Amino acid sequence: MSGKTHTTEAKEKISATQGTAIFVYDSQGSLVNTFSSARKAAEYFDISHITIMRYAKNGRQFKDNWQLKICPTIQK
Repeated sequence: MSGKTHTTEAKEKISATQGTAIFVYDSQGSLVNTFSSARKAAEYFDISHITIMRYAKNGRQFKDNWQLKICPTIQK
């Protein structure tokens, strides 16, 4: 790939396959948003992607309203 560049479309496809999906639930457990990566969620919430991953892994409530998860919750 030396000296070659990817098209914007190719970059978007690569980006979509990278990262960990983040699922955002409200305090009642309803899914309110999904992000393709922790970085996308971090941009939305205007915080670090590291902070997003910490909350998603430890299960604590984020900003007193949101539950961040790596795996979607199956509702019955």
